[in-house]
Amino acid sequence: MNIIENEDKSISVTESIGKNREKMQIINPMDETCSTKTKTPLVSVIMPTYNGENTIKIAIESVITQSLGLENIELVIVDDNSNDKTQNILKEFSKKYENIKSIFLKKNSGTASKPRNIGIEYAKADHIMFLDQDDEYAPDICDKLYSTLVLNSADCVCCRYEQIFDYKSKKYRHILDKFKNTININSIEEFPALMSLGFPTMIWTKIYKKSIMIENNIKFPEKDLYEDVYFSSIYYLKSKNIIILNDYYGYIYKIMTKNISKSGSTSQKFTKSLVNKQFNGFLKIMNEFENNDNYPFIAELTVDMTKIYLNTNLDINFQKYFLSKIKKYYKRYNITTRINAVSIPFNLTINIFIKLFSISIIFPIFVSKLYKFIKNI
Repeated sequence: MNIIENEDKSISVTESIGKNREKMQIINPMDETCSTKTKTPLVSVIMPTYNGENTIKIAIESVITQSLGLENIELVIVDDNSNDKTQNILKEFSKKYENIKSIFLKKNSGTASKPRNIGIEYAKADHIMFLDQDDEYAPDICDKLYSTLVLNSADCVCCRYEQIFDYKSKKYRHILDKFKNTININSIEEFPALMSLGFPTMIWTKIYKKSIMIENNIKFPEKDLYEDVYFSSIYYLKSKNIIILNDYYGYIYKIMTKNISKSGSTSQKFTKSLVNKQFNGFLKIMNEFENNDNYPFIAELTVDMTKIYLNTNLDINFQKYFLSKIKKYYKRYNITTRINAVSIPFNLTINIFIKLFSISIIFPIFVSKLYKFIKNI
């Protein structure tokens, strides 16, 4: 039974695992340091969970039924202190399948970052993939991404995703639609457009090498959001061979607005606390790319952060703090920026507003009030 109880002592992931591993071995006799029955898996799939009782069975089953074979896959599930039936479900799967390892945190961390970092630490395979609790894999994604990576000696392989919006399937449009079925680049500098929001920077459409993460200390920021964008963009910078399977849709991303299945997701919610975490993540990414505007996601993040600002009821002090910090990025924003996800007329409108926002904090505060007033009419 692959179950680990993790006692959160408010220390780093590495320190926590190092100090508590002996205790964990006693609690978890099927830990990798004790078990001799299971061969080393080819792929470790990491899935953070939190109150996902209504969706996790489908997500887990999509891993169990992979064409690569469960014997070649390790599923590492890190539960962020769920208070529904999630943990009971995970325990049942861990009892039934030796390759499913469940790790339970004693304290909720607030984002998926810490569970993912712990999952990476515990993963036995040399190759890492990610899965969210309310999504699912196509039946052959592990085989497709792993075999492509190995045959081409790649550092990262990425596929497309199918979006299920309230039970209706939608294959989104993207700038990469006009490119060939398979894109192979030696460095991200060869194809900066790959560094844009959407599937290029989403972690769950990819297979990664654990060695690159370890050697370059690439981790998910544990107190911030935009953590997936940060992780993928830094990983891209360290990769020497990247392959995009531009015609393969291997991930099924679900958004259920009617019953809000994404119980642990922050992508559909706007609160002051989450905006603060989002903004801190934004600033962290911007700091990493302080002198480089070649990548589309730099401008896209500025627009996205502004959208979040306009959609959230923030007190005046936080608005002033937000606008004072983001002002230099408004000034840095190019009036000719092309945001590929929107129409050209709307793009022009966005660009004008962003540049106006850079002049004074009075204007964006006024626009924010006006925007909320119109929405409430």
